[in-house]
Amino acid sequence: MSKYLHMQMYDVVKQAGIAESTWQGAVENHDAVSEEFDGVRFFRITKKIGTLGKGTVITEEGIIFGFPSIARILHLENGVRNAYTHPFYVEEKVDGYNVRIVRIQGRILVFSRGAYVCPFSTDRIADFLEIEKIFDDIPGLIVCGEFAGPDNPYNIEHPPYVKEDVGFFAFDLMMINQSHNIPVDERYKIFDHYRIPTAKRFGQFSVSDVSGLKKIVKELDESGCEGIVMKPTYPAEKTLKYVTLGSCLRDINVTAPLMTEMASEFFTHRIIRAAMFIHEQMQELQPEVFSQLGKVLLRPIYENIAKAVRNEVIDEKFLLRFREERNIQRMIEHLRKCKVKFEVISKNKRGNYWHVMFARKCYATYEILQKHLQGATHVD
Repeated sequence: MSKYLHMQMYDVVKQAGIAESTWQGAVENHDAVSEEFDGVRFFRITKKIGTLGKGTVITEEGIIFGFPSIARILHLENGVRNAYTHPFYVEEKVDGYNVRIVRIQGRILVFSRGAYVCPFSTDRIADFLEIEKIFDDIPGLIVCGEFAGPDNPYNIEHPPYVKEDVGFFAFDLMMINQSHNIPVDERYKIFDHYRIPTAKRFGQFSVSDVSGLKKIVKELDESGCEGIVMKPTYPAEKTLKYVTLGSCLRDINVTAPLMTEMASEFFTHRIIRAAMFIHEQMQELQPEVFSQLGKVLLRPIYENIAKAVRNEVIDEKFLLRFREERNIQRMIEHLRKCKVKFEVISKNKRGNYWHVMFARKCYATYEILQKHLQGATHVD
């Protein structure tokens, strides 16, 4: 990046109270990484710098703040009673991957939580939003949402109502250079006016409506959905998330194949969430839960051991549909940049979309299992 552009970016950053020496140090330490997509230059924040959290994006037109982390509760009734004294809204928590959509230098870009531009999501967002009209009417808007469906590059899990390909579900709105969200009432009006698809909205609740919340959660669990997000009407109160038993078990099931690479806390946290859910929502531990938990923990890794015995490299296949062929190569380059090991299995045009089948190669798991099968020793 040229010295002129570097200084232009600092002119943006200093609005957030960042000293020039701090910014220079962050760039030198790669806490702020220079990136480019389709002619748009920006910095991706990889480590907190003052008020700029990880995942923030610095552009010539302003700061795209990272989407704030949402506090989790494991006991629904007590968590709600502790958090809220005012009414709050409840929405479905959609099981997908989180993005922020903005228009920078006339180009629509879709940023991941890690502040990368996702070429796949950028390619597909026009299928779901009237993007030019929205950003013409509200300059500086940031649409926050979830891409979800069986055919996506990041998350094997998906909501039961997206049977193929992907869908997009908005859940928040922000503005460039502002770290807070647009208030819920105002955001809903914008969603409805521009017919922006959203996560399912259950309406407004109070702490006296816990039984109604439990009914919603039970229905979501039975239908295979992830959980709920609770959003305050009073700014000083917190946004909360709460997930279902089924979500915990599905998380374990899709991750257990790579158990050798994962921190054990990933599994123990979800087992504790599951136990808390059962205790509060069901009051007793049914025998079938033992079978379900054993199946999602043990079967996936057992099946990978069997593959390793056959000398089959372990992989995960995913299909992506692209509107524009040029974005296929951009996606390939993006996956390489993220150090994903993969190969393209097939590519063909069907109707309006390019269908590309990828296989993510899980070499580390394969190699670890092979060593165990060969009788290698280790100390634990």
